[in-house]
Amino acid sequence: MTIGNLAVNSNVFWGTIQPEESPMRSHIQGLFLLLIVGIALLGMARYAAPVVSEALGEDGALQAESAPEDVIDLAAVEAELDPPLTGDEVGVIQDHLTRLGFDPGPVDGLMGPSTSTAIEEAIVEYQLNIGSSDRDLLNYTQSLIDALDAAAAATEEELGTAEDG
Repeated sequence: MTIGNLAVNSNVFWGTIQPEESPMRSHIQGLFLLLIVGIALLGMARYAAPVVSEALGEDGALQAESAPEDVIDLAAVEAELDPPLTGDEVGVIQDHLTRLGFDPGPVDGLMGPSTSTAIEEAIVEYQLNIGSSDRDLLNYTQSLIDALDAAAAATEEELGTAEDG
């Protein structure tokens, strides 16, 4: 093709577009996909609307409800937990452990590494429940000390009566 005296390649200047490469075809395909997606969203919204309306309150805020078995009674949980030992109680348990042959370190009422180690050793030695608290061990060692004191008193009485007789 020529324009004036110049030879022009019409494919470059005007451009030739094959029907299968048409931009119009791409736009039609895009619109068709958009229409399909829109219909799918409307269909899902129809089924999701009751669920969403139940989840939203009157003011449009999300409302969550937990199942009855998911409710935790904090007062009951706190009642089950043993409070930590006081300094005096730590001193008592240190004294008990010393009298029973363990080495909790100095009897100072402080829960140090030596006391913790002696407590762990006593739990293993006396085959206490692995989940036993320090308070359980305090009560158990108190009963052992009471039994030892009673046995020592009985032995002294027997020795005293044997010497008298």
